[in-house]
This record gives sequence, structure tokens and C-alpha cells, in this order.
Amino acid sequence: MLELGGNDAYIVLDDADLELAAKKCTDSRLINAGQSCIAAKRFIVTAKVYDEFMEKFVNIFKQVKFGDPFDKIIK
Repeated sequence: MLELGGNDAYIVLDDADLELAAKKCTDSRLINAGQSCIAAKRFIVTAKVYDEFMEKFVNIFKQVKFGDPFDKIIK
């Protein structure tokens, strides 16, 4: 069986730029509202950087605003 739907894992190693990795992983999960076969689904993070990565990853998700992307955002 061929898996052509983009289910490759995102692998975050010890020397990764964790800010960039967390941002890219978040963006990749949310592409097309997560309704895309290429949306990130699996993340493998080394034990050494796991806690720091997860803190950044979760904080980015907490900032996500849900709703109609065509609505004007009023700040």
C-alpha cells in the first residue's frame, strides 16, 4: 500500500531552533483548517527538548483565533 497523503512525521532534534520548529509545526497542522491530507499529524521530539518545544507549541495554539477568515479582525 502506498501512503501518499503526507503522513510523514515532523522530527524535532536536540539542535533545532525550537521557536521556528514550533511555528512551522503549528502552521503545518492548521493548513486549510487541518482539513488537508498534507496537514501535520505526527510529531517526534527528542526527550532533551520535549518540554521546551511543547511549551512553545501549545502557546502558539493558544493564540489561534477561530472563525471566518474573511471577517475583519478588530483590535
